[in-house]
Amino acid sequence: MPTLEPPQEIQANSFVCDCSEGSRKACKSEGFYKEHEGKHYCVLHYPSKEKALDFKMVLEKKVRSEDFDFSGVWFPDHVNFDSVHFSADANFSGANFSADADFSKANFSADADFSKATFGADARFIYATFSADAGFGYATFSAAANFYFATFSADADFSGSTFSGDADFGHATFDAVAKFKSATFKDYVYFVGSSGKRTLGDHPQLDFQFALFEKPDRVSFHTLDLQPHWFINVDSRKFAFTDAKFKYDLKEEIKSLKEATDAEFKYDRHSLLAIACRQLAVNAEENHRYPEASRLRYSSFDVRRIERYYGFVPWRLDWWYWLASGYGESVSRAFIVFLVLISLFAFGYTRVGFEQSAGAPPTSVAQMSEASPNLKGKPLGVLNAIIYAAYVSILQKPDPKPLTPAAKALVWMETVLGPAQAALLALAVRRRFMR
Repeated sequence: MPTLEPPQEIQANSFVCDCSEGSRKACKSEGFYKEHEGKHYCVLHYPSKEKALDFKMVLEKKVRSEDFDFSGVWFPDHVNFDSVHFSADANFSGANFSADADFSKANFSADADFSKATFGADARFIYATFSADAGFGYATFSAAANFYFATFSADADFSGSTFSGDADFGHATFDAVAKFKSATFKDYVYFVGSSGKRTLGDHPQLDFQFALFEKPDRVSFHTLDLQPHWFINVDSRKFAFTDAKFKYDLKEEIKSLKEATDAEFKYDRHSLLAIACRQLAVNAEENHRYPEASRLRYSSFDVRRIERYYGFVPWRLDWWYWLASGYGESVSRAFIVFLVLISLFAFGYTRVGFEQSAGAPPTSVAQMSEASPNLKGKPLGVLNAIIYAAYVSILQKPDPKPLTPAAKALVWMETVLGPAQAALLALAVRRRFMR
């Protein structure tokens, strides 16, 4: 057994552990244990595996007394907190787990702080329950991090954390904000729902802003309902979305985005959401989910339209693009507008003059007098006007020729607008079915 007597120079004064100042509350009742590299430590913070037996006794004592302050503690061996009820704040900030750390089925009734903790081996939080805030900011997971079926009832913060092994959040529940901002994922990442429950929680809000996925093709979202704004400021083009569906309520997306993003993005939220939708659309198209790709492309355009004046911006070309065909994504809208154009021009053709067939030349002054009104042309009948408009819209040149300036103007306008709308209809059909 190592001696617990400190050197004379330490005995002369009350012992102060040479751990970081913020971690000294965890060992306020502990005496000197050993020296390491010129520093004097208590048994909790002494950084060596040789203390395993002495550490175990002190650890059990702290748990029995419900003293859950383990800030900066150096855990020398496998630690088992399986099914432990943390009735008060659990402080593991800066802790170092040199071997496996098992928190399976642990119940955290108050705040759980694992910020800047280091997990040197597997970290298991399977079926763990966090009833208050859970902080894992800037934690380091050197091996697998398993949060399978974990429940986060309040905010969960993984900002700046590093996951070197698999990060498994399969069937985890996030009932508030889950931040993965600026986190680093070096291997597989799993977010999995179930057929009966396609959500991550009652009111989940995921934040992956600026997260680094070194192997994005290993990031999997399976059997889940997702929201596009979760993927702003991150490249989602290679993620695996299996049986995942996106919500398209842009007003709700913008509202949620205002709550999720920092003030520095106040004026960029619409453009950031547009980029996120566009990248998700690329992902969907490359994986042959064409209807979903179409909806996401539509959302990408539409979020910029509604950015100003509630979307009523007729002086912008993209507004007319939206009105005519839903940005080339809506087959039904493009078809309806095409029919409306034909109907409007057909109506116009019943009101303007067209050339009449020459027929037999007049043989008398009376016949010439009767024929003179035809120099102004004659409107088309309703059925002929519809057929005529349909031909013009597909760049045909039907007879009769327009005679009056008004008729010529109408035919010229339809020659421009009709084929353009027909092309938008063809584009919408192609995007929906023929990628």
